[in-house]
Order: sequence, then structure tokens, then C-alpha cells
Amino acid sequence: MFGVRLSSLFTSRWMALLWAVLVILTAIQFVGTSGKDDGAATTAQGASADTLTDQQKAAINSAL
Repeated sequence: MFGVRLSSLFTSRWMALLWAVLVILTAIQFVGTSGKDDGAATTAQGASADTLTDQQKAAINSAL
């Protein structure tokens, strides 16, 4: 559909590796990385990592 056809893409090992790396990077960018720094920043602000802020609650309510 988009870009290069898969049959021509995987004829080259290097192109297949490049495609796989791009897919992984896209997934990481979409999902994000989870690290201890995110939880530490939330805890440092006085809220536990399991609670939602009012802004997050409003965003969830507007989405539903």
C-alpha cells in the first residue's frame, strides 16, 4: 500500500534490517519508554505514581 512493496523490500537483507529498525523505532516513539525517572518525577511532585491528575482525568472524560 504505502512505500516499497514488501516483496521487493525483503530481497535485500540490509533493507529488511533497515525496515525492522524503523518499525521498532516507530513503536518506541508511539508507546514511549518507561523508566524510573518518570515515576520519580511524579513522586517528587507529591502525588503517587498510581494517581491521576485533574488534567488527566479531564482528558479521559472528554475522550469517553
